[in-house]
Formats: sequence, structure tokens, C-alpha cells
Amino acid sequence: MSSPPSPSFPAHPLARAFLAANRWVLIVLLGVMAALVIGNVFARYAFSHSFTWVEEATRYMMIWAAFIGAGPALRVGGHIAIDTLQASVPLPMARLLRVLIVAIVAATLLTLVWLGIEYVEFAWYQESPVLGWSLGKVYLALPLGAALMLVHLAMVARQWIVLGEWDRVEGFDPQAL
Repeated sequence: MSSPPSPSFPAHPLARAFLAANRWVLIVLLGVMAALVIGNVFARYAFSHSFTWVEEATRYMMIWAAFIGAGPALRVGGHIAIDTLQASVPLPMARLLRVLIVAIVAATLLTLVWLGIEYVEFAWYQESPVLGWSLGKVYLALPLGAALMLVHLAMVARQWIVLGEWDRVEGFDPQAL
């Protein structure tokens, strides 16, 4: 016997465009990282030459990918969570707990944006060892990633609070991992 479908909250076209843009940035970033690492490995073994800048550049790209990818992971409930309490209480209390959780997560993300900006300002004139890039630009991933995650949280909060459900991506279930 199947359960009746639960009501869903239709995604606004702007929300879909925002998510698509976020995903494409991640796809391009990870694709470039993979190409650089594979190319460097090939150059090392085929020509006995390694590009020293590739390791540093891909490390910084990985930092950016982690912070940019945190928002889409949040949308599908992909972050570590303990949901036994809200699953064991009556629905009104569960909703109240979810409101409290969203408020705590939002406050934490706002704090990360604020402290991240301070950290970027502190490191702006420091240079990376090989590429000579401003470390402030690397650390900019923190406040920008937290701000993007805050936007993603705002887009899924109502659905999660009311229904206790995250966005669904066909073929992907983070709770099954």
C-alpha cells in the first residue's frame, strides 16, 4: 500500500536558475580540476616534467568547490544530521524543532559570512607561494559559500519545516549513502 503523495512547494523559475547556475559552476570547476591533475600526471610520466603550479591551483579550486557545493548538498539533506528527535515527537513539535534548526543554521551562516569577510580582508595582501595569488581571493570562498548556502537554505526551509522533506534529485538519495 503506497502512501498518498505529499504536497510540494513548486520551485520558482529564479530558484531553478540559481540552482542550475550553482551546479554548472561546480561542474566546470571540477572538470578543470580533473583536466589539470590528469594533464600534470601525464606530463610527469610521459615527459618527466611536472607543472608546479597545478597542485596549488587545484588545491584552491577544491576549497572553492567545497564551499560552492555546500548549498546544493543542503538542498537535498546531504549534510550530516540527526533527525531522531524531530521524527519521534508530534508534528507540531517537529515543525517547531525544524524552525529552531533553520534559525540556528541561518545564524551560523551569517556569522560565517561576517567572519569570512574579516578573514578575507586580513589575508588580501598575502600571496600564495607558487602562483603569487592573493590569499584573500582564495579565502573569499568562505563568505561567498556561506552566503550561497544561506540562499539555498531560504529556498528549501519552508518545505523542510512544513513537510520534513528536502528537495529530490532523481537517482540520488543522500540518506541511502
